[in-house]
Amino acid sequence: METEQDSFLISDEMETNIRNLFQCFHSSDDVRSRDFTLHGSQGSLLYLTTVTDTDKLQANILRPLLQAKEGRLEDVLPILDIEVVTDLKAAAAGMLQGKCAILLQQRADIVLVDASANLVHSVGEPQNEQTVRGSHVGFVDDITINAQLIHQRLKNANLVERHFTLGSESPTNVTLLYMCDVADMNVVDEIIANLLTNQATFIKSPGQITDRLESSHFSIFPQMLFTERPDSTVAHLMEGRVALMVDGSSFATILPVTFFMFFQAADDFNVRWWNGTFFRFLRFISVMIGIALPSVYIAIVSNHFDVLPIDLVFSLKASLENVPFNPFMEAMFMIIVLELLREAAIRLPKSISSTLSIVGGLVIGSEVVNANLVSTTMIVVISLTAVASFSVPSHEMRLAIRLISFPIMIASSLMGFVGISFSFSLLFMHLSKLETFGVPYFYPFMPFKPKRILSTLIQLPKRIFGGKASDRRAS
Repeated sequence: METEQDSFLISDEMETNIRNLFQCFHSSDDVRSRDFTLHGSQGSLLYLTTVTDTDKLQANILRPLLQAKEGRLEDVLPILDIEVVTDLKAAAAGMLQGKCAILLQQRADIVLVDASANLVHSVGEPQNEQTVRGSHVGFVDDITINAQLIHQRLKNANLVERHFTLGSESPTNVTLLYMCDVADMNVVDEIIANLLTNQATFIKSPGQITDRLESSHFSIFPQMLFTERPDSTVAHLMEGRVALMVDGSSFATILPVTFFMFFQAADDFNVRWWNGTFFRFLRFISVMIGIALPSVYIAIVSNHFDVLPIDLVFSLKASLENVPFNPFMEAMFMIIVLELLREAAIRLPKSISSTLSIVGGLVIGSEVVNANLVSTTMIVVISLTAVASFSVPSHEMRLAIRLISFPIMIASSLMGFVGISFSFSLLFMHLSKLETFGVPYFYPFMPFKPKRILSTLIQLPKRIFGGKASDRRAS
């Protein structure tokens, strides 16, 4: 019976070595082979498409091998970096660095020749996930370059790629990446089955593919995390999650996810744990401000003036004296104006969007107060709400927070604090029930895991809270 140690030994049979090398990479789709004949002996080239330069491979390795009349294999190749290894584990490690493995029949060693690819393409900086001390390299629209960026940071044979082509009229390349030793294979199989069974004739956008993978289409919360950072993608892969990349998109889709993943930023892990903990708590506070601050203001002004100090009551009465609308109408008017300005700033060219921000913030904000359309206190409340929502790292979660605030505002205007309490009860019930590919969305609060709550809320130092990547995955 063949042991695991024996599987790393090189055999005299070339087909056995090729089969064992494929097994080292778990039959990943980016492992390719090319057969050739040298001096009457059968040979084969094995390489990884994501880290190997195919032009260099063809010109400097394959062509000299096919044209060679005589001489040793090492003397035929016009390359300086040539290494001979005697076990499959070393061969696999070399292939992860962009080397090509050359196998010959009846030869009990493997020749590694450098054919690594260099990213000559311009790799841009992430626009939506900027960092101070972290990496400034972001994904691009080319799925091949994105895969190379991941392999540059994660040189591990357990990283598996699965390639798919979706859309019969206009084929679109899709790549699924996961670590086979820590990822939940049930989740991987479910994602693959979903991709293969929900084919479309034409893929209009990457969102058309990711929408199929949502567990609950009626939930307002995002059920997938989108990132344009290769380092963040690698971190999620090492924690057992799955990354989905679509050709033509500069974002990687991470799944399954939990609610608290959307409030982690790359800078949290590049600064001291005190600073990371402080800013993480600040984001949690900003969520509560973004959801509840307008509703609390409406409830106080409409139904609960008695909870305020008497001096503040007089100040609010003075600001509301000449305003013809109730607080709910004020808040709706200001939020709609804010959303219109934000949408216009996104759609306009960058040279004009900065001017629009100045006009919207100064001119419109001051003139609506002078026209007695809204109170000065409402301007402060809506401004704080907008700033708080913008501090959330995830764009999808920011949109969800803004949408959630509308029904809570309606409940607060009708029932005051009772309406807010009832709304938050329904909100937590929904979060506790929601799942993404079998993973509880509100983990570790539901199911309740006290040991995991501390590491979720606080960025603890490694000496205090360590552990393997498999222990930290969301499962």
